[in-house]
Order: sequence, then structure tokens, then C-alpha cells
Amino acid sequence: MTGSPQRLALHLVSDLDGTWILDTPAAEAGLRRLEAFLDRQPGIVLTFATGRGLGSALALLAARVRRMPEHLVTDVGTALFHRSPGGRWSEDPSYRAWVDARWPKDLDARLAQAGLPDGVRPQTGVVACRRLALEVAPGVALDAAAARLRALLDRLDLRVQVLASHHRLLDVLPLGLDKGSAVRHLGLPLPVVACGDSDNDRGLWRVADLPVLMTGHSLADERPGLVRPIAAGPDGILEVLLSLEAGAAAGRDLR
Repeated sequence: MTGSPQRLALHLVSDLDGTWILDTPAAEAGLRRLEAFLDRQPGIVLTFATGRGLGSALALLAARVRRMPEHLVTDVGTALFHRSPGGRWSEDPSYRAWVDARWPKDLDARLAQAGLPDGVRPQTGVVACRRLALEVAPGVALDAAAARLRALLDRLDLRVQVLASHHRLLDVLPLGLDKGSAVRHLGLPLPVVACGDSDNDRGLWRVADLPVLMTGHSLADERPGLVRPIAAGPDGILEVLLSLEAGAAAGRDLR
């Protein structure tokens, strides 16, 4: 006889595009299965961590997701929001102040005066106040463009970092800050399962007890120790959670 499902107590942190959300009919069915599993596991705290801004992230969630997260990390970790029981979102003021203190206030003006490197341009339609969202033009090598941008920022003595992802995106962020910074700020006393598919998720994996790399990822290179589910998207996340449920039934602790 099959035993009763084990209650899991963990912090599930997931990227959105390419991880929680895939644009295939099979992934939509998988998302419903994943959400049904989470409904049966009230001890799982859900956080989404995305490169999208707040408005873009909330629009995607409204269109595609039934299970809303308790926390939302946006703009590649430079903003953190909490959902109230009534469904309203509020920005974490202490995290915002921490990020603000690390962002050079004159960066935009100094870069405008110096000019962006060849092949680097602003991301269309993205406006962010504590990061600079850039992309490379078609045919431009991402690594080479990132190196030129880093060299320019160094010459301007701007203490920031450049994060390259998805084969075409470049984000300029406060030094030492990423998606993982926001997860650490939450300080939840739970083991962290972090799921992602691109280089801007590396910060999540650094703070995770169980770092999960999704099938179809866009990493330039892989770090050792990442869990690799067989299935893609939400079915892959569910695969990991079912394995943890089985481990809990066998008395294995995630930590």
C-alpha cells in the first residue's frame, strides 16, 4: 500500500521564463500539475526570481500562473516584493535601501557621455532604476561585448558588475548583488531549492541547498553540483519535488 504524501517544508525559488514558464502546450499541462502539487504542500514557500521588471512580471503571472508566489524578486535581484494576504504587492523597504546605497547615482550620466561600446544597446522597452538593462545587436558576440562593457566601466571607475545571460542580454548591477542577494535578505529558516536556466540564476544556486539547472538551459558553462531533472519546465520542477517527497518518506533531510 502506498504511504501518505510527506509534508515538505522548503523555500522553492524559481526563475520564470524558460523555467516556470515555457511556451508549449505540454508545459501548460505540466504547470497545472505542478500547481496542484503545491496546493497539497502548504509548507512550501514560493518565490519567483526574474530578470523582468515588476510590471512585466505581474502581467506574465496574471496571464499564465494560478499559484501566486509569496515573494517576487525582479530586475535580476535589484528589487524584492512581498504579497499581502489581500493580494497586494509591496516593495521591501530595507532591501531597497541596501540596493540604493550600492548603485552609483551618476552611472547613467557618465555612460551617456562616454557612449556604449559598439554592438551594445539598451534593451527595448525596459526602464529600471537600480540596474542598466542592455543587449547586444544581432551578430555581435555576447562575451566580447561584455568584455568591452566591463573595460569601459573600469575606465570610468564605476564599481558595478556586468551579468551576461540568454546569449544576448547584459545587465549592469550594483557590485556583489544578484538574485541570490534578495533570497538571502528574506532570511527564511527553510532549505532553499532554486531552479533556473541561465547565467543570471547563478546567484540563486550559490544560496541554494539544492540548485536545479533546467533542461534546455542557456548556460555558457556549467558548474558542478547542479541537479539536472530529465523533464523540461514545470514538469522538471515537479520531478525534483516528487523526489524530495520520496526522500522525506525515507527519512532523508534536504540539508
